Amino acid sequence: INEGWNAFETVNLSDTLSVDQHSEYYELALEMFDISLQAISFEFTDQNFAGPKYKSFNGKAWSQLYYAGEFLEPDLSNVRDSLRQESKIYFDQALYDLDNSLFDEILDQDWCDTYLGLTYLHYNLGLSNDVHMDSSLIYSQEILNRKPLYDFNHDELDYKNVHYLRGKIYLQKDMYQEAYNEIKQALEECDAIIDDEIDINLLLECFNQFANENE
Repeated sequence: INEGWNAFETVNLSDTLSVDQHSEYYELALEMFDISLQAISFEFTDQNFAGPKYKSFNGKAWSQLYYAGEFLEPDLSNVRDSLRQESKIYFDQALYDLDNSLFDEILDQDWCDTYLGLTYLHYNLGLSNDVHMDSSLIYSQEILNRKPLYDFNHDELDYKNVHYLRGKIYLQKDMYQEAYNEIKQALEECDAIIDDEIDINLLLECFNQFANENE
């Protein structure tokens, strides 16, 4: 599992790779997570319950989700969509495994890592079918309920990114008060109030500022 995350982080937490090398490392990450699933299955073959596969499922799902982002060209949309759908399968498996695990020592971090993946996945799916946006809000709220100051260790994402994404969803829904409440959690200095009302242009400037500062 660690080797899978090392490959994932080589793409997302270091500046040593060219864009052309990203696919190689995502494929390596997927291979390592597959091997970890096989190892866990082998280890628990003679026992009466399944091993803790949620970490491997979660890592594989994250790798597929990010790998999908390497295929943004319109003529590669089928590859991108396929990877996102596979990602959803493994995030759902991770969540099922967490819900049904017989192991007591499950960390909130493990839950939140899976919820964060589902949050971003459903947001991406929601760009073409907005029914997914509500799911993104539900999963992201689970993160904030469990760990209000959550930090994803494998990329530069934390609770502020969660609030920012939630705010973007509320913007799409024209729910400006909710959007303002969220961006204030991500960008404390945001002030979009004029005469006790939200100024839409100032609100959008807050979102743009956060985006530019977190590229």
